[in-house]
Amino acid sequence: MNAARPMLLGALLAAGLGVAGWVPGAPAQNPQTPGNQDTPKPSAAASSTPASAQQTGQPSGEPMSLAEAARLARANKPAIEKAAKKYDDDNFPRSTPLMAKKPSEGETASASARELPEEEMKGKLVLLDFWASWCGPCRAGVPNVQRMNNVYSGEDFMVVSVSEDEEETTWRSYVSSHQMTWTQRFDADDSLQHRFQVGALPTYILLDRDGTEIQRWVGEDPGRSILERIGPEIKRRLQASR
Repeated sequence: MNAARPMLLGALLAAGLGVAGWVPGAPAQNPQTPGNQDTPKPSAAASSTPASAQQTGQPSGEPMSLAEAARLARANKPAIEKAAKKYDDDNFPRSTPLMAKKPSEGETASASARELPEEEMKGKLVLLDFWASWCGPCRAGVPNVQRMNNVYSGEDFMVVSVSEDEEETTWRSYVSSHQMTWTQRFDADDSLQHRFQVGALPTYILLDRDGTEIQRWVGEDPGRSILERIGPEIKRRLQASR
């Protein structure tokens, strides 16, 4: 009877405490022991870094500075190819319309400065160069007219530049300062302009040996100099006469 008491007491304790499978003398296990639970793994969202933070090197969660935001915007901006500029009649002043001259005051050009050198021109190919110092395309073409004169001038060819400036003093000053040493004329009364029906500057007119017009070129070409445009025709005509 005394031996059965411990067993009865153990059964009652097991039923009262609700511990299933309790064995007397077995060590108790604490359900809060760390070894009995798996350590929770960090979620993917917690371990990942936003793309903007990766690009800028900015720690996640910190506000982005204005400088970093501007740099990121520039880096992500698509490249836009610039269109190549094209030269055409809309954006290149090939020629300049002639302006009506004001009545001259004071000293006027001498007759020799106003008239073409007809005697000197006889038997030669002649290039008439109608220009003015106020004409931008004319000024751009002066160095090439000078080269043409240096290359072809001689017994069979000459260049005559005819100025349509308003003032003779302006014309003489420009010719002197730019070393325009070939034959120069000043069209004081527009008579040469009307004679050759010139309506825009610059205008280049090639005359045959008898004074008849062969061809004319109006305006400057941004892709080809006047030497390249007219030179081959002058060369061909000079070679044909030899």
